[in-house]
Amino acid sequence: MLSLPSNHTTNPVEVHALATGELNHPDRWLFEDGDEDVMGARHPYPDFSFLIRHSSGKNDFDQVPELIRSLFHVIQPSVAEDPVDILSRGPVSPSSIDAVVFSHVHFDHIGDPTKFPQAEMIVGPGATAANGEGWPVNPKSPFSSFVVQHPKLRELSFDKETWAPLGPFDRAYDFFGDGSFYLIDTPGHMPGHLGGLALTGPDEWVFMGGDCCHHRSILVGSRPMSVTSGPMGRCFHSDPKVAGETLEKIRQVEKSDSVFVALAHDSFLVGTMPQYPQSLNGWSQSGWSKDLQGVLSRHYKS
Repeated sequence: MLSLPSNHTTNPVEVHALATGELNHPDRWLFEDGDEDVMGARHPYPDFSFLIRHSSGKNDFDQVPELIRSLFHVIQPSVAEDPVDILSRGPVSPSSIDAVVFSHVHFDHIGDPTKFPQAEMIVGPGATAANGEGWPVNPKSPFSSFVVQHPKLRELSFDKETWAPLGPFDRAYDFFGDGSFYLIDTPGHMPGHLGGLALTGPDEWVFMGGDCCHHRSILVGSRPMSVTSGPMGRCFHSDPKVAGETLEKIRQVEKSDSVFVALAHDSFLVGTMPQYPQSLNGWSQSGWSKDLQGVLSRHYKS
């Protein structure tokens, strides 16, 4: 049975989903048994970011290197709306954002940090070393320099912050100090990868998995995660073995009736999961979550 902390706060955070773009990835990049036709067999999937609103007023929100641009003919990225434009439809302004937490520093997860002028930029332990100088300082780097060289960068540390086991995860950081939102060490995809676990109501949580898993079929185990193919000839994950171990932990979380798992690129969430300014709070009793479960049950015949 999944063991999560008893609520020691009476103020859950509000969680809002923001659809900030879309990519197309070859079937073979995602699945070990995938079609080798890189251009013909592809999956369109979204880029979701999440806005966390705490009662204290603090908020959290999730220039592309030339090497990545060389893959655009395959992945065909698109951005229908900038996060700033999305936020303009609700009560939160970019200048009110106190912290931007990056699940990791891949190009499709960082956006433009300059649009949040008051925000601290937070990355996971080991992210800056993995990023290196970044593009354009290093023209051959697949990473950008704009986050790691940001004047308000804060890289979390396993030594400085207090991390403790949480459910199946070895290390979790209580971000607000009241049990309402945890940053989770979710290694394997790349150094510094973070997940998020938000309390959205009594015995109700939302787990934001970032790129721990790139497709719902991998999460449910109906298709195997690709470990031998991906962008630039490498697996999506820097350490496939550790990524698989993290995935098993997320599967434990996903089986709980009290946790909704939201992956950054889950196409099943498009058109079903509410988006900002609507919140995900109360998902366990909502019609949309029941509709989503119906769609998943029919698709996977579970």
